[in-house]
Amino acid sequence: MHSRSPRGILAARVAAQRGRALACPPMSPPDHERHPVTGRGERGCPSAEGGGHSRHPSIERAHAIVRALKKHRGRLARKLEAVRGDLAEAERAPLYRRYGQALLVYLRHVPKRAARVRVPDPADTSHELDIALDPHLNAQQNAARYFKRAAKAERALEEIPPRIAAVEREIEDLAALIARAAQVLAAPADPDAPADEALAKALETALNQLPPALRAEVEPAPRAGAPRVTAAAIARGEARAPSSKLQPRRFRSAEGWDVLIGRNNEGNDYLTLHLARPEDYWFHVHGCPGSHVVLRRGKGKNEPSRQTIEEVASWAAFFSQARTAGKVPVIVTQKKYVRKPRKAPPGTVVCERERTVMVRPVEPKVEVREAEREAG
Repeated sequence: MHSRSPRGILAARVAAQRGRALACPPMSPPDHERHPVTGRGERGCPSAEGGGHSRHPSIERAHAIVRALKKHRGRLARKLEAVRGDLAEAERAPLYRRYGQALLVYLRHVPKRAARVRVPDPADTSHELDIALDPHLNAQQNAARYFKRAAKAERALEEIPPRIAAVEREIEDLAALIARAAQVLAAPADPDAPADEALAKALETALNQLPPALRAEVEPAPRAGAPRVTAAAIARGEARAPSSKLQPRRFRSAEGWDVLIGRNNEGNDYLTLHLARPEDYWFHVHGCPGSHVVLRRGKGKNEPSRQTIEEVASWAAFFSQARTAGKVPVIVTQKKYVRKPRKAPPGTVVCERERTVMVRPVEPKVEVREAEREAG
């Protein structure tokens, strides 16, 4: 009888969890008929080890995962420095507000087309403020510009500390996992040692949450999936409508906006790449697996209110692994800024021009839920 080593079971874990990675991490529980999952872990995973094969076929893979995790830790460290720089800028909010107030008080003392001006500080007239100006704007417009910068910085002061704490925790968790894996991998191979399944699962989970480029350094690109199914192809009878497992959950916001939420990794792909329109808003919890969420804008220039954005963001937080957390960062962008990297696993996307909102996870209320449409 063969025992399963912490290295040997890694291949089995990958087979069971393939397709769960996401640049914005994917949903944890995908619908996968071969290896069904419940909650946040899998069960029924067949061993990848053959009867007469080595007991440690995945040792090189384990080393590759650790190397990828170290690279990611370095990137997170650089990201942390950048976010701390953003915090330093945000802490200038009171100064920006004083600049705006000073320009309004001393409007007549500001020369036209000036690039800088020195005026007394309204809070302490014995002290002067040296204020940089946009020479294309008048004094009042420059004041408005500083008030806008102050308001933006004040919002950032609320949003950035939780982001810093989240990145610091991620770096600490990675460091602990890397050290633990290094200790196991450095030990002499013992075919009779009990399997450390917790470590193997932790490594695979961490791998699944890496950006696609780092994942590609560890595992080969997945096989090409089914051909793309478009609405036009369905209408022409050239393709079948997607199964009910791909159809998103459908909700309606308090202000009447239609919202679609992916059920699994394949459903996330179908929602983001096939159903969502370029101008729709796209949501995903920041830094952990979760559903893709799309707010349909419809035609015209209609824009959802801030209340609606926060409401839908709270749903995105609920349909994620962060649903039991307090305040959760959720990224928001338009679908046209979301793309799928070439050969990326199901549910994997990268996005640009995103902003972050801090919300508490909230389950959509029954009274705002639309009838879920099942493909027949």
